[in-house]
Amino acid sequence: MSWGEVIPAIVVLALLWVLPGYAVLRLLGVRGLLALGGGAAVTSGLSATLAIVYGMAGITWSLFSLLAGLALAVCIAAALGMALGTTNAPIGVTVAGERSLHRTERAWLTLTWLLGGGAMAAAMMRGMGRADQPPQAWDAVFHLNALWFVRETGEASSLGGLAPMYADTVAPFYPATWHGIVAVAPFFPRVTEAANSSSIVIGSVIWIAGLVALSRVVWPARALPTVLVPVLAATYVTFPAIAVSMLAVWPFALSVACLPGTIALLIATLRGVLSWQMHVALGLGVLWAVIGVVLAHPSGLFSLMLLALPLLTILLARQLRRQAAQGSRVFAITAMVAWLVAVVGGLIFLLTFGPVRSIMEYSRGGQDSYWPAIGSIIIDNPLIYVYKITSVNVIGSALVLLGIILAVWWRHARWLVVSLLAAAALTLLAAGPPEQPLRILAGFWYTQASRINQIMLIPAIMLAAGAGSWLARSASRRLGCPLWAPAAMLVVAVVTLTSGLRWTSQTQVMASTYTTYPIAWGTILEPEEIAMIDRARQTLPPGAMVLGEAVAGSPYLLNRADVSVVFPQLSPIPDSPERTLLEQDFRNWRTDPAVCEAVRSLGVTHVYADTLTFDDAFNAKWEETTPGLRNLKPQGEGWRKVDEGGHASLWEFTGCDP
Repeated sequence: MSWGEVIPAIVVLALLWVLPGYAVLRLLGVRGLLALGGGAAVTSGLSATLAIVYGMAGITWSLFSLLAGLALAVCIAAALGMALGTTNAPIGVTVAGERSLHRTERAWLTLTWLLGGGAMAAAMMRGMGRADQPPQAWDAVFHLNALWFVRETGEASSLGGLAPMYADTVAPFYPATWHGIVAVAPFFPRVTEAANSSSIVIGSVIWIAGLVALSRVVWPARALPTVLVPVLAATYVTFPAIAVSMLAVWPFALSVACLPGTIALLIATLRGVLSWQMHVALGLGVLWAVIGVVLAHPSGLFSLMLLALPLLTILLARQLRRQAAQGSRVFAITAMVAWLVAVVGGLIFLLTFGPVRSIMEYSRGGQDSYWPAIGSIIIDNPLIYVYKITSVNVIGSALVLLGIILAVWWRHARWLVVSLLAAAALTLLAAGPPEQPLRILAGFWYTQASRINQIMLIPAIMLAAGAGSWLARSASRRLGCPLWAPAAMLVVAVVTLTSGLRWTSQTQVMASTYTTYPIAWGTILEPEEIAMIDRARQTLPPGAMVLGEAVAGSPYLLNRADVSVVFPQLSPIPDSPERTLLEQDFRNWRTDPAVCEAVRSLGVTHVYADTLTFDDAFNAKWEETTPGLRNLKPQGEGWRKVDEGGHASLWEFTGCDP
């Protein structure tokens, strides 16, 4: 399926993700870009909550039930806005800035958004190849089949809704916010197209909208930083490209994309010029946005703390300094000490809390030196896998450095500097020597530098936008020309010096898990094998249950052909002795009666075999944990070939029939 065929569906998905939250915020009294930037986070929070409530109440999750719940939330927001008198309050215009953008400024923002967001979307489409091209990464397999189960079962609760992914042996907490929205998005024939399209919406719409909103509250007196943000965001490969391709962590990507809009709402809520009614209205919006960030992925809580704690600390310090100047010195000191104790105590609690501790103890290697990571950060080279350097973002780093200097000099938005340095330090800890004792702090993000590095971009882009605006204004004053001229020249310079907004790097990263053969980390499916799996809808009978080594590609039968599989993900299924036995000993089915008992218990009717030897360094389709399914050679009585493609084949298996 071509991208042209799914563009209408992509537009609908973007509207589904943004408009409900926007409507809630607007009816509460939030205006313009701030409501637009926070809309997706609020929608995510509402959707995640509805999914949990529906799961408890036994209500089927569907597009209709989602829209019904969102419509109710919009009606409640309208009633609250009217009761508080904030829906059309004049102060709502200024919560995101000292003034609204003029028509000309909005036109320039539209152009830069089309340039930055459009380039980002086009690069992702080019790298993915086709809308129906399956991503081939460990997490991608899980998430595609999780989407299929949400569609099939009508269950999208984060509290056990994805239990079918574990063969219903356990019902763990798993963040299903992304799955719930994408699974019911209309007009996508399969979950592959929906997942791939969500990458475009997350990057070109949700991410940029949040950054634009944040720039309005960080630089409220100037429009130019906001206008520059979409172009600057498009110069980074770190997000969203790495998140939605090499890592294939769509839930985490959604959480990161919703962060800037949520922080923008938080800043607007804490502004002292507002009435208590507006504080309450904005506070409700912030609450739903925070829920969206955290339920999209729990690490969003730590990301939010990393970015927001410096902001809250600085705002509190300013207020307490005023209190001290007015004679309440003891109160001010006591309050500040209490705040610091609370922050440190909360951190200690998290470091010792069992569920969090299990995440932080995730074993991950590092490098002997910090210098390679420092170099990668400066040029924006991915901190995962080894990619050929085809473009760099040195101009972005230069603007960020200038932005740091200006923020300190102006004494404005210095929390961005603190947040940036904190995120950079954690990134380096994750990327550096494993024996470093402070490295445990990076454990909130699975000690993965390529995840923490994504959070760095939020303060970095804000600082770069402020610096770019200052350069353009300085040039305008010196040259006596209109501001748009040096601003346009700056945009041209950014596009040129980043080799077309990092086009080659963006497409390379996306293609590495979609269309570049061999696929990074090992090709799971070759083109001929994808075709065979797609044909399985016709070649296999209804009710077929397929057994096969998961890493060889059998799980894709579920989400692409609606064929049941024994292993819907690449990780082993806990508490399923039958599956464990087949992983270890299926090839001994002729001599071990227990194997056939497991086959009959699971209802296996067909087998997916792959003859590719694991001497192939580029396409090693094997796992140490599944020797019983490796390189099967079906032959003799009990086997009948159904179809084949590439190195893979599908067989009817009757060897264990009674």
